[in-house]
Amino acid sequence: MRFCASLHAVAVVISLYHSEELLKFLILLVFLSVPFLLLCAQREECPQFSGAVKERMEKEARWLVSDSLQEQVASRSSAFGRLIAIERCHILQSNLLSEQVTEEQGPFFVADHVPLKSRVGRYEGTWMMVVAPTEATGRMPDANVLEITDHKWTLLHRDKAGSTRILAAGAY
Repeated sequence: MRFCASLHAVAVVISLYHSEELLKFLILLVFLSVPFLLLCAQREECPQFSGAVKERMEKEARWLVSDSLQEQVASRSSAFGRLIAIERCHILQSNLLSEQVTEEQGPFFVADHVPLKSRVGRYEGTWMMVVAPTEATGRMPDANVLEITDHKWTLLHRDKAGSTRILAAGAY
């Protein structure tokens, strides 16, 4: 983690100067440090929920505190396994647990070497997650929709024509 902070500090210091050579150096430094920054971001620690916060999570979004759900889904879809892990770490930063917000842009991430974008939403007790390639020419994952209820999950494939087929389902 210190390495990540050091890279950021060097970039800030260099950015304070305006010479053309330093600007070129900064661009090169940023380009070369992106893989290390991504690696550092993937190693971040997720909050551990307990007490009243955990009780609220279990009541409003049981899947957020269920390790078995993430394991089951990840065994069928690496994209949704990754998305669940990301959402579990960042749910407190989103507004999805508030009454006013029911859907929002999810994170951009990579699964199986494919850059993906996502949307996450909920309606009453059902949560929906959708993934798609960030690039028009990107490969669509087989499972591109995940539906989660209080005790069940369903992986779906929805094609361009709107047809949906169930790929896998389970209970957690």
